[in-house]
Amino acid sequence: MADVMRGRAYSEPDSAQPGSRPRLVYVVPHLSEDESEHFAHIPALLAALGQRVDVAAAVERGSPPAQLAGVRLLMRVPGRNRIGRMLGTALTVHRLSRAGYRTYFLRYSTLFVIVLILTYPVYRHRILLWRSGLANLQEPGQRTTVRERVQRAVNRLTARLVHCLVTGPETMVPLMAGLWGVPRHRMRLLYNDVDAERFVPLPSEERNEVRARLGWAEDEFVLLFVHRLSYRRGTRLLAPLLKAVGHAAEGPGSGVRVRLVIAGDGPDRPLLTREAAGPELGGRMLLLGAVPNRDLPELYAAADCVVMPSFEEGFPRVLLEAMACGTPVVTTDAGGSADVVGAGYPYVARVGDLDALATHVRAVMGMSYSDRCELGLRLRRRAQSEFSPERVAAMLHALL
Repeated sequence: MADVMRGRAYSEPDSAQPGSRPRLVYVVPHLSEDESEHFAHIPALLAALGQRVDVAAAVERGSPPAQLAGVRLLMRVPGRNRIGRMLGTALTVHRLSRAGYRTYFLRYSTLFVIVLILTYPVYRHRILLWRSGLANLQEPGQRTTVRERVQRAVNRLTARLVHCLVTGPETMVPLMAGLWGVPRHRMRLLYNDVDAERFVPLPSEERNEVRARLGWAEDEFVLLFVHRLSYRRGTRLLAPLLKAVGHAAEGPGSGVRVRLVIAGDGPDRPLLTREAAGPELGGRMLLLGAVPNRDLPELYAAADCVVMPSFEEGFPRVLLEAMACGTPVVTTDAGGSADVVGAGYPYVARVGDLDALATHVRAVMGMSYSDRCELGLRLRRRAQSEFSPERVAAMLHALL
């Protein structure tokens, strides 16, 4: 079965007639109007992909709209508990096969991948599985639980059984091949995308109005963090970074009032809440909690700089969102982050290098407003040219 699943033999392609459009099932892990995860980007990609491919969308959880642009067939996977969802997934696969869809693209949907592998002898489908990031990174001193070991074993097995493992950006291809033991000839490159018509810079007057509504003073330098609040995303460095930047007595940006705004949720939230209440920070660190993705564009555009001090990343959409909004970023070189901002971008620190992160933030603080805008616009142009939904749709189409 493994040889068959690896693409050496499978049924006729979805486009049986010469010149006909290929058919693809895009599995959406979660989709809701108030989506706070990056799955909120999927509708824009599906709209672009629908110009090239007959798309069916299988939504696993959430409350999706009745219709999605570019989607020919929209299905909600039934089932509430684990057994019900497994049976509901099998039923969805059966219905999609009856409708003529036999190629699947998935992101992290472990249960759906398992069902596809188990039902392959019946339906002979093709599986393209996206994974990016080193999910085995742990906080020092923390023990691996049995559940985590089982999850890694399942991930490794499924990565070897699908037809191809899809990842990006370029740096992640050899890393993911080595992590999951997948031969390079079964690896495929695919970018993440960002909708630069939704994530846009704000005109100066509107930006000032948004900052006033958010309670940010005109003379404050607002540093924004948007991500899951976990060790892997560098949240333990946020309070020390704010202290280092705020206590700078000399150099670029000295004397500027700094506010750190944190959007997201996760296991480190209680720690950050305690740190934010401490006297050393003087109320300069604000936690917003999880913010719906639809509300993030104005948050990015109103900030002066976005910081991403991650220890682990794959293809971070946080950078893409900030870039599209024309906001300068300071990041580590975790995963494919340096690929995203582009060769030569000056504000990239080594993973875990707090001093370098603080130096980069102070350098951005020391810029004039017009220079920061110019830097942000260069990032926005890169987001538009390299990571548009149209370009990523073309890349995915080429994989079919």
